[in-house]
Amino acid sequence: MKSKSGKDLTKTAIISSLTGLAAGLLAFFITDLPPLRTLELKWIDSMFEIRGPRSLEDAPIVLVAVSEQSDFELPVKFPYPTSYYARLIDNLNHAGAAVIGIDIVFDKADIYHPSNDSAFARAMAEHGNVILAGDVRREVQRTSHAELRSTASGQQLVQPIPLLRDANPNPWGFVAVNRDRDGYLRRYPIVTSHFESDYFAFSLEVLRVFESIHPDEIHPIDNGYRIGRHQIPLWDDRNFFINYAGYPGSFPEYNFSDVIDTEDFLTLNEDEFFQINAFDDPEFGLLYQDIFRDKIVLVGATMPELHDFYPTPFAPNGNMPGYESHANALQTVLSEAYITRPALFYTFLTVLFCGLTAALLLGFLDIRLGSLVWSMALLAYIYAVYTLFAGYGIILELTGPVLAMVLGFGSSVGYRFLTEQREKQRIQNMFGTYVSPEVVNRIIASGQMPRLGGERTHITAFFSDIQGFSAFSEKLTPEELVELMNEYLTAMTDILIEEGGTLDKYIGDAIVAIFGAPVKLEQHAWHACVTAARILERQAALRQKWKSEGDKWPAIVHGMQTRIGLNSGEVITGNMGSQKRFNYTMMGDDVNLAARCESGAKSYGVYAMVTDATRRLAEQHRQEVVFRELDRIVVKGRTRPVTMHELVDFRKNCTDDDVRCLELYNRGLHAYYNQDWAQAITMFEQAASLERYQPGRDAGIDTNPSLVMMNRVRHLQQHPPVPDWDGVFVMTSK
Repeated sequence: MKSKSGKDLTKTAIISSLTGLAAGLLAFFITDLPPLRTLELKWIDSMFEIRGPRSLEDAPIVLVAVSEQSDFELPVKFPYPTSYYARLIDNLNHAGAAVIGIDIVFDKADIYHPSNDSAFARAMAEHGNVILAGDVRREVQRTSHAELRSTASGQQLVQPIPLLRDANPNPWGFVAVNRDRDGYLRRYPIVTSHFESDYFAFSLEVLRVFESIHPDEIHPIDNGYRIGRHQIPLWDDRNFFINYAGYPGSFPEYNFSDVIDTEDFLTLNEDEFFQINAFDDPEFGLLYQDIFRDKIVLVGATMPELHDFYPTPFAPNGNMPGYESHANALQTVLSEAYITRPALFYTFLTVLFCGLTAALLLGFLDIRLGSLVWSMALLAYIYAVYTLFAGYGIILELTGPVLAMVLGFGSSVGYRFLTEQREKQRIQNMFGTYVSPEVVNRIIASGQMPRLGGERTHITAFFSDIQGFSAFSEKLTPEELVELMNEYLTAMTDILIEEGGTLDKYIGDAIVAIFGAPVKLEQHAWHACVTAARILERQAALRQKWKSEGDKWPAIVHGMQTRIGLNSGEVITGNMGSQKRFNYTMMGDDVNLAARCESGAKSYGVYAMVTDATRRLAEQHRQEVVFRELDRIVVKGRTRPVTMHELVDFRKNCTDDDVRCLELYNRGLHAYYNQDWAQAITMFEQAASLERYQPGRDAGIDTNPSLVMMNRVRHLQQHPPVPDWDGVFVMTSK
């Protein structure tokens, strides 16, 4: 990722923070929507599944089921005579039960005989450890008369009949439950009101008797309820969260028919000659197994037709009996394995923090690294949520923070995408007309935009110019000149861009280009040299094309030649100009030297002249292009000498004459540097006849390198150089 300035970092921080906070706020409020609330509840259910059942080894709770099997074995079908429950109470107390809770509402008198209710009342009064069930039901009445439509609501107290209430020293407990929007039973109410009276939940009334808790020890506290030694934290207004111990059947469970099956009671499987006596048989009876001693015994119906079943975290199919949910609620309090959650304010802060963190991650990190860190943070938060639940019973909100992280991530990615698209468009507008699409893509991918005012860059500067272009203007009409130049410049620029160059500008027929900026190009000198060789090749093909077009073009066009100059070095590249109008260009002494190479090529009768710096860089990478050292010169306007080379051609295009010519020229140059004038003249004379370009034969050619050096050597023979001469020639013209 590109480095950012302090101003950019501040802008990124502000925008990321705003988008993150906005994502957090949005997530916090929309998580209250029913689908997302349900999703949060399902996540809680899955944590129960992952955690698995809790140990109930020390749980003092035993269940007695009014089951289908009991109904099959008993002589009277449900609803049973209340005398059965009197027998149940007597037997359980005989077995040492500490408290008995019956999750059945006896709000109507016995349908068989009044004496049954009397027996039931007597048993409760005698033992004093029974809790009966009742309810406070909300009633809704609607009037749908054509002229009057209204709705009225109220509460109805559904409680045991007066005979049973009066006989029982313990108040009844309400068994109504509050199901969540998805129908699951997760929360357990503590208290409900009817007019001026409060009624406590069934399992808590059982707890009160089991632990002999005085009514004064039951009262609300901050964010909870105190019941004796227990401080029950509230999940919401009047409910605590049930920490389910496991799947249906986790608590020990016995059939109602077995508990009342004594020697003096006959089930349908028994007669006066054959009796099982499941409860008091000396060998296998429940009475002698200490099953109920000092236990809380909860009695409830499990027959399907009574519809007392609920879906719970461990019973998603809705097969948890109601009285087993009461048992789980009671065990939650007894074991003090409460499930709590932070206050809403802390949840709000968590959601904001998650949204902010996600946005900042993507604002400051590379998209891949940011995505990786975001994913790890998301997994870490989910793991933390589960760990707190499984280890400490603390439920942190998951949906809100995760949604905030997703929204923060998405908004940051979206903003980044839009910003990058704008930046890409700006880069394409800035560079698309003078660099290749590949270079534009590299600029975008690198993120290295040139700074306003320029930056130091090591590049190869390229200059080209058509030989004798002013004559073209005299021979061609303006329209013809434009057509010719468009064809020429298109062909040359296509090659330049294909090789990774950046078009700086056109100056009439001249082309100025940069290799190595605005995107770094590792082999910029080699690409520049290949470009020069390809341009000369392409121009030869164009000359043949123009000749083939007959009289369309004058003879001067058929002989068009281009001179090219290259130099490599450190220059300043960047957007230069006014604040409102600027161009990407290059400046520096090495740029000027490249221009001198292009103009100086004419003095030697060559078409591509490069500095030694460019030649050395190019040959470090490949040897496909052939160079010839021309001279050591000081160009006009400079004081330091530079070794100049001709870029001859691609090696594959060189003939035997070319190779022999270069060999002879190099020998002559060596003799020249050693002031062996006679040997130098001999070598240059032999090379001159092999030169590619010959004066008088080739249009626009006045000389060639061998002729230039031969004439100079003859001059030096007559006018010897100073004793410490180093072979450098000072040019007096551009």
